[in-house]
Amino acid sequence: MPENREKNTAPIPYDDFDGQSDNQEDILLNETELLQGLLELGTTKDQEQNYRKIEIKRNGIVKIQFRVRPLTEDEQQNCMKRATKSTARQTGRNSKPAEINRTLFRSLLIYTATINEDRAKLWDNKAALEAYNILNNPEIIDKVLLAGEKDRIIDIIEEISGYGNDEDDKDDAFKTAGN
Repeated sequence: MPENREKNTAPIPYDDFDGQSDNQEDILLNETELLQGLLELGTTKDQEQNYRKIEIKRNGIVKIQFRVRPLTEDEQQNCMKRATKSTARQTGRNSKPAEINRTLFRSLLIYTATINEDRAKLWDNKAALEAYNILNNPEIIDKVLLAGEKDRIIDIIEEISGYGNDEDDKDDAFKTAGN
């Protein structure tokens, strides 16, 4: 049995373990830093430095601009649920997902990621909703954005939500002990 389990102490992180350290102060300091990091990670999606400004240009002229924030996995799942149609229930059986409306799903991602202040001005704008005769607010996104524009916006949302495509970013985000 490893020595730290016999003493019932916290395990020493792999990166800091030199095989000889039993200094309880170092271990507690490290735990404090880990806790602080953990608490900071839980609030990053709502921090302004994590927002990205989106500008939609047509013919070289900025038509609208808004800010998006990272999405949590729960938020993404909720968007997926809202965009999924289920088959009708038969007596005694649960309904099954039948079809995902990808257009609605993509619009819901953009709608959810848009910060509240900007969402109220754009996607929840009553005059615009009435002008387009829209009842479901995220549908306005399909009326005003082109498919390629939505693609680029979703790429940005995914990037700031931790799904970056760049291998260097992955290396920076996930430091692993290794070869």
